[in-house]
Amino acid sequence: MPKLRFRRLGLFYIAALGGIALSIVISQLLIQTSIRSQQDDARVINVAGRQRMLSQKISKVALQIQQTQSDSASNYTELKRAVDLWQQSHEGLQKGDAELGLSRNPSPLVRKMFSEIDPHYLAILGSARHLFSTSDPSAIANDVAVILANEDPFLEGMDRIVFQYDYEAQEKVHELKRKELYLFVISLLIIGLELLFIFAPLAKTIRATVQHLTDSEKASQNMARELSKLYEELGRNYQDLEAVNVKPESPSLFASIRKDGSFNHLSNQFLRMMEYEEEEPPTTFDQLLVASDYRQDFIDGLLKLLKEGKNWSGEIRLITEPGDFCWLETYLIPVQNTGEVKWIARNTTQLKEAKLKSREINKERIEKSVKEQQYRSALILEGQEEERKRLSREIHDGVGQMLSAMKLSLESFTPSSTPMKMRLNDAKDLMKSIIQEVRRVSFNLTPSSLDDFGLIPALNKFCEEINAVTKPEIKFVNETKFINRLESNIETNLYRIIQEAVNNAIKYAKASHITVSISHTINNLNITVQDDGKGFDMGRVERSGHFEKAGHGIFNMRERTSYIGGNFKMDTEVGKGTQIYITLSLDKND
Repeated sequence: MPKLRFRRLGLFYIAALGGIALSIVISQLLIQTSIRSQQDDARVINVAGRQRMLSQKISKVALQIQQTQSDSASNYTELKRAVDLWQQSHEGLQKGDAELGLSRNPSPLVRKMFSEIDPHYLAILGSARHLFSTSDPSAIANDVAVILANEDPFLEGMDRIVFQYDYEAQEKVHELKRKELYLFVISLLIIGLELLFIFAPLAKTIRATVQHLTDSEKASQNMARELSKLYEELGRNYQDLEAVNVKPESPSLFASIRKDGSFNHLSNQFLRMMEYEEEEPPTTFDQLLVASDYRQDFIDGLLKLLKEGKNWSGEIRLITEPGDFCWLETYLIPVQNTGEVKWIARNTTQLKEAKLKSREINKERIEKSVKEQQYRSALILEGQEEERKRLSREIHDGVGQMLSAMKLSLESFTPSSTPMKMRLNDAKDLMKSIIQEVRRVSFNLTPSSLDDFGLIPALNKFCEEINAVTKPEIKFVNETKFINRLESNIETNLYRIIQEAVNNAIKYAKASHITVSISHTINNLNITVQDDGKGFDMGRVERSGHFEKAGHGIFNMRERTSYIGGNFKMDTEVGKGTQIYITLSLDKND
């Protein structure tokens, strides 16, 4: 279902992107056409303005020829050059001229204006040409008079033509602005439709996926809490005797002991319990204890208490004649009048054995539950990693690519007004920040380099990414020469442990320098994360039970290390930073 949804959104996105691309192409065509047109208009206005100057120059040179009444070659050459250029420009403005850079036809109104000044143009042109073929002063005077008579009407007509050219050029610019604005509005409308029908559903899908991942993580934390409770229950059950239905014996007098430690009397109950048949029972209390493998310092201390007439109570383990263990709850009580010590005790051997049996039963049951919980926790961890990978791919390949394409679309717009440029620049900066954030989130979820290249390149990339966005300096020291990859779940968990350790150093320890080093021996892989942060009192925090709480960073690191069969150790001290050591056996990973 998610794949079908993303595929449908992708089709919508391609259609919307096609619309944006089409609007961009049309906009560029209009802009380029307008630029070429404006270049032609500028050239036309320049040539039209020059016609006024050339007509005045023709009049000036003609007057010089009339006044000097000489065949000055320079005057005639200058007149011919001016007349030829004037004629070429006049015809080029109406029909086009590649040499002058005139490539377009004038508007009907301009053509009409040219037709109005054509009589004056032809009169000036004919008289100017006639000056080349005559030297008669009266003919020259007549030609000059014609030229001067038609000069003013021609100049007035050319003024109107130049103004009309300029007006038409301005109208083209305004029309282009209107078309550009329409295209810009259409592009923004398409982007808005993309946000409404593509990115909004996509964001909803991603939120649902993230919520699913969060719920899965909470379930994992709950299972971790249950696991902690099972461990606590295991400890309590070791001392719980309620399940043992053995009734203890009543205390009785086992023997009377003199101050020197010799037995004055041994009860039949004691003799039956010790099963003395082939050998004689010991004559002194210290012989009994020596035969039961007690240390001499304990025996000496006990005899000293007896001589001093002090009470003693405790549990004694004796070895019977056949070699079995016998546990006695013992009370040594001195009698003031006789100087003897009464040995009162009860046999707790059956109670002890029942207790041990209860422990074994409870231990087996709880260990089975612990293994089941660990198995379920492992499945949840693996499911979380798979969900992270899927979400990372969808964000990187889906949202990331769409945002990059939209950024390119925004960069292709070239609005002419300053407010639009400012808003477009703000939109570009915002889009750039969004793309960087999407890439950072995708990388933190699951770095593609971890799956593609392994742990070492992923850690190197992780440290580079953190250095790019945070103030603390992170140094990665790689002292391994790995060729083969580790198992995928081992690499993933090691990466998560290091990621958690670095984030804790930045967020809580306020470290300025962090070093991640990795090395290996023949048998072990060694990872160290060291920071110069503020550290903490390890003993105090451990006594508070803070590390045993599920969801805590150090608890998670320990659980992940235990899951992959590694050893986790942390050294810290207030004001002296924190060092985390992870050791993983390579024998089981070959």
